[in-house]
Formats: sequence, structure tokens, C-alpha cells
Amino acid sequence: MDDRNDIPEISSAWNASLLALVIFLAAILYVFGTAMSGDTGQLTASVAGADLIEAR
Repeated sequence: MDDRNDIPEISSAWNASLLALVIFLAAILYVFGTAMSGDTGQLTASVAGADLIEAR
């Protein structure tokens, strides 16, 4: 009956995958937020060698 109280082990591969997913989602959220704020100059300045093309 002690089996129910044991905490299952989570492998380090799952931990690394989860961390990578969180970092990826944070980066997507940052890019999306910067693009929606209209401050695309800051976004392109943070990417080395990026060119800003305005199509308005």
C-alpha cells in the first residue's frame, strides 16, 4: 500500500524538454508583444543584421 504515496520520478529528458518549451514560448510571446506594440524598430535592432520593411 505504500506504492500510492511514492512520488513518481520524472526523467531529466522531460525536464530539459519542458524547460526548452518554456523558453521557446517566452520568446514567441516577446516577439508577438513587441510586434503588436508597433515598436518594430526595437525588434529588428535586437536581431543582428535584420532589415525593416514597412508595407503600409
